[in-house]
Amino acid sequence: MEALETTSQLPFPNPEVNWQFGGCPVGAAPEGFGHYDAVVAMWQSKISPGKPLPSRSDIDFYDVTEWLGRIFIAELEHDPFNLRFSLWGTTLSDWWGFDYTNKHLGEGSSDPNSWSDELQYFAAMHREPCIRIASGLLTLHERSFIKVMSLDFPLSTGSEVTHVLSFHTKIETSQTVSDILPICGTDAFTPFVPKTN
Repeated sequence: MEALETTSQLPFPNPEVNWQFGGCPVGAAPEGFGHYDAVVAMWQSKISPGKPLPSRSDIDFYDVTEWLGRIFIAELEHDPFNLRFSLWGTTLSDWWGFDYTNKHLGEGSSDPNSWSDELQYFAAMHREPCIRIASGLLTLHERSFIKVMSLDFPLSTGSEVTHVLSFHTKIETSQTVSDILPICGTDAFTPFVPKTN
């Protein structure tokens, strides 16, 4: 199985931010996602032959009850590309030390201009929808003692990805995604490597 690329191996603006990014196919087997398996199965259950991706309105409060506080929903904005969070869980606010509700990606960080890699990660989801995986330390929020992992799902209107639904877990700072997840089971796993300028 191919390993995730980490930002520490690449020439990124802030080398202290050691994040891993990756993606799995939309139809990847849920059991390949460890404790996220029920979330993957729920999201996949909203897909139908005429509907390649779930829409924002397909996600019901009861679908995410056990994850309340640890999810966000973000709308993708264009010109310029950005994420605006319409929902930011209370537990996420505790972990990040900032409530991102109705804010843009990185707005509450110590360096709001260091988020091009994450923006490219979500832009890649917009171009080629898949289940995305991200993990890293909250260094840019002055919380390098907290490490999180997320599963990010595209939501669409028609064929256009319009929103991201994200589920988060706090993990040990020594752990990597590979330690936690089987990662897509036998399906192909593709590390996401942001483009450098």
